[in-house]
Amino acid sequence: MKRLFMPTLLTLMMIAPLALTAQTAHFKFNQDGEFASFTQSNPPTSSVNLSVSRNLTTGSSATASISYVSASFSSDFSSFTFTQIVGTIPASDFSGQNTQNLTLNFNTSDLDPSTSVSQTCTLDVISFTVSCGAGPTGTISLSFQENGVQRTRVLALGEEITLGNTTTRIHQRSDNSTANFSGTIFGTSVSGSDGTVGINHNSSLEYIKN
Repeated sequence: MKRLFMPTLLTLMMIAPLALTAQTAHFKFNQDGEFASFTQSNPPTSSVNLSVSRNLTTGSSATASISYVSASFSSDFSSFTFTQIVGTIPASDFSGQNTQNLTLNFNTSDLDPSTSVSQTCTLDVISFTVSCGAGPTGTISLSFQENGVQRTRVLALGEEITLGNTTTRIHQRSDNSTANFSGTIFGTSVSGSDGTVGINHNSSLEYIKN
């Protein structure tokens, strides 16, 4: 569940909450089993982070959870836009029997509205006014293949990330490996060899929107 954000973008996002429309949401996912993630940035203009994980199964209802954040400046640096999609998705959207090959086939219509948030916000850097609306619609299709270049074990990670009017808290124990990844995010191709796949052990992702 690697997280990388450009310092300038992060600073602006932390200023933005004062102007955002109030809408409270709070949910938590207990994650156990396979996960996959990647982060890509193009300093100083854009950054993308995505992670998907199987949730702890209780009874017969299996689910997965997704966290997607993208942020970018306009070409003249007068504004920047960030998109956040966090929520529960059907278990079938995230397939694969082990970390060697994992596949995400997600459509925004798969989000459970009672346990998800999808929003896009634009901040005018000059006036510091913020406008927010519904997030993008469409599909994310990605495949991850474990390459084993680097293996790590996360014994106890605690992390809190504030973006605009949202806070994400991560608690993770996991066995990880680097992975190749490729696919499309809302029609844009992405690929790399520095993704991450692994197994979560009683980890959690908590999301709070004020």
